[in-house]
Amino acid sequence: MPIIKHEGQTQIEFGTGDINVSPGLLQLDYPCGVVVFQPKDPGPIGERRKNEVVVAPPALTPVRMTFDKVESIDVVIRALQETKRMMQEETWQSLMDQVREDI
Repeated sequence: MPIIKHEGQTQIEFGTGDINVSPGLLQLDYPCGVVVFQPKDPGPIGERRKNEVVVAPPALTPVRMTFDKVESIDVVIRALQETKRMMQEETWQSLMDQVREDI
């Protein structure tokens, strides 16, 4: 399963097309956005599928990101964009070299 416990932390492992990432809203007394991560049968990465369940119980959404303010979504988007840039520019090796120098 792509959602695992690793050293006491919940980890979502992307890269094999077996995680469904879905946007939505929680039914609370105030507007609360949510992005849920659910395991699914492997398929092409980025393949869009219609959700079979419109209102999913917590058991079907083992990992959720909730947002009380839209500005918080922007923070996550910026972090994802920066991570993408780092991977594309192959800065991973230079970061690892820097960590080794600090040890």
